[in-house]
Amino acid sequence: YAVLPPAAGGLRVAGPADAPVETVAVLGGAGDDQLDAVRASGADVYVTADLRHHPALEAREEARGGAPYLVDAGHWSSEAVWLTTLRDALGAALRLDIDISTVRTDPWTFTVGAENLGGNA
Repeated sequence: YAVLPPAAGGLRVAGPADAPVETVAVLGGAGDDQLDAVRASGADVYVTADLRHHPALEAREEARGGAPYLVDAGHWSSEAVWLTTLRDALGAALRLDIDISTVRTDPWTFTVGAENLGGNA
């Protein structure tokens, strides 16, 4: 959690907080269209953003309570972590100086009434 830029919506998690994790699949930005590939990969956790209700619910039902567990990190936060790597690679390949915008594009500003219903997070 501390690695990601803070977001008003925090992290939404589907799965037990104390689940053992060895393999994590990550897709910055909206990624619920990749749930089948994540399941096939054998990942324990999938970190992405913009998970819609029905695809997330179906993924959890298909997992029968097990992996992959889901972490919705928010669109802006899940993309912001790789911008430095992209800037460095593109800058080197194109021989350009590239600046990363500091404009936060997350439309959300606060959360009301969020509760931990999982018990031990």
